[in-house]
Amino acid sequence: MNIKLWYRTLDYYLILPVVFLLTISFILVHSASPTIAQRLSLPQDYFIRRHTVYIVLSLITLVTFSFLNTKTTLNLSFKGFTLFIILMAVVIILGVEAKGAKRWLHIVKISVQPSEFIRPFFSIVIASILASRMKFRIHISIIIFMLVFVLLLLQPDFSMSMLLAYSFIGQMFIAYIPLLYFLCIVGIVTTGITTAYLCFPHIKQRIHNFLFFAQRDNFQVIKSLEAFKKGQLTGVGPGEGSVKTFLPDCHTDFVFSVLAEEFGLIMCLATLMLFGIISARLLYLAYNESELFNLLVILGTSIQFITQFIINIGVTLNVFPTTGITLPLLSYGGSSLLSSSIALGIMLSFSRNQAIALNLHERIAP
Repeated sequence: MNIKLWYRTLDYYLILPVVFLLTISFILVHSASPTIAQRLSLPQDYFIRRHTVYIVLSLITLVTFSFLNTKTTLNLSFKGFTLFIILMAVVIILGVEAKGAKRWLHIVKISVQPSEFIRPFFSIVIASILASRMKFRIHISIIIFMLVFVLLLLQPDFSMSMLLAYSFIGQMFIAYIPLLYFLCIVGIVTTGITTAYLCFPHIKQRIHNFLFFAQRDNFQVIKSLEAFKKGQLTGVGPGEGSVKTFLPDCHTDFVFSVLAEEFGLIMCLATLMLFGIISARLLYLAYNESELFNLLVILGTSIQFITQFIINIGVTLNVFPTTGITLPLLSYGGSSLLSSSIALGIMLSFSRNQAIALNLHERIAP
């Protein structure tokens, strides 16, 4: 492990925005969580203590994965994918039900959401298969996607299934699959969306609430919009916001509303700029990548990350129906933070590999 080489090839355009977002996350959870803890009859510092541990573990995870080479990353991804596929099946049977869904598994007093961890490993497994020369690589990829897609809908975790669907479609498109297979995938996703709408009342209700904006059933969105209005340009001040007293998910799904109310439009734009820098850097890495496997991994991860933060922020502004999806790197939750850190750590490793390859090329060139 060459620390000096790691330091010289580290992508600061990628890691610095991540550190800034984690810092903002700590401030927001510190502000929002005491009210939630009090409502649940927990110690006032319950959530912030746990969130601090999550942030530290996330940074360790980020750095650890940035050291890995492609072969090690691939081996870990296949093992991780297999493990969390099994846990996703287990969670449907033994998981803890909350708000009509079974997504959480309690393991030795620790809550784990397997669907969050499947995200980074899914992109790598699919990329490995599509970039290989095996005969039935397209068929195998579709079967794996259908397995994950169905397990997610059975929980049900509609928003996560859509994230992986967008990622998968993007990867298949870049891999130049025949049009017939592409239409088949679109048909599978469309069938899944229709089935979810018809079979799960809460999904149907959310879509109806969004389309017709029934104020009685859109309490969270209404309070979120009020938070944006109150925050104005500079916000009401850290800890002075009132939205956290109304929204039960203000430290998770609606954490951006807390940011808007307490820190105002300026801080919201700064946060969006940080997300934009990460997104632009990921797309730049994809643009400079010559290996198909690496390109597919970076593209799949980029689609997941960009789609996730756009949808979450869009929900707080009533641009999209309520989904229950977290804001990457900002929302409270160990599974979400660690999953994002794994994905971005792998992106850092690919960025380092590009930098090392460029240095070697410059040395060899006459």
